[in-house]
Amino acid sequence: MPKLVDHDQRRIELAAAAIRVMQRHGLDGVTVRGVAAEAGWSTGSLRHYFASQRELQEHVVAAATDLLRDRVLPRVSRPRPGLSVIEVVAQVLEELLPLDERRRGEYTVWVAIVEWERRHPPVCGSRTWADQRALYRECVARLRGHAVSSDQVVPLVVDPEVDVWAPLLHTFVDGLASQLVNTPGEMPPDRARSLLRSLLSAVPTGATPHPTQVRSAHPG
Repeated sequence: MPKLVDHDQRRIELAAAAIRVMQRHGLDGVTVRGVAAEAGWSTGSLRHYFASQRELQEHVVAAATDLLRDRVLPRVSRPRPGLSVIEVVAQVLEELLPLDERRRGEYTVWVAIVEWERRHPPVCGSRTWADQRALYRECVARLRGHAVSSDQVVPLVVDPEVDVWAPLLHTFVDGLASQLVNTPGEMPPDRARSLLRSLLSAVPTGATPHPTQVRSAHPG
């Protein structure tokens, strides 16, 4: 009797192998030959699942996006009782910074996803970028003194300062991440943590908008 093959499980295994290749060599390293070698397969066997390199990379980018979401979101969302608002927000955003080996690996995957989207712009824009911008808007809203529940990422109170500071914070954290990877001697983790808290402390507080004014947290 022929052996039954779980093709969905095979695709998952291949995606995991491809993500390991991506972390070492970036998106351009995700080739049929390279992934086959990482997975211990022949290139012919791999082409049974992916007819081209682009099809392989497209699948890997989708799998990597889901992997980052599954890893990072639980850490971002975990309760942090007894801390100041600034410290809570700082610890949330630190999950996006390559401050240790685990997060450096995640950052490498994120860079590869960004490179894929640069080469193949999504029709509706980057979902990962939009998710991050919504998180930054929520963080600024918290710093401003708005009550935002953990499941209230999309609807946020209308506050012009949120639309000023969320893009600034988003850009600042992206810059910190780049410097942590590319110039670690000039930007060690402790320095990055200190700078992040300095910027968060500069966000003006004390907003009191009308409670019925809400809107979607799209990029501002």
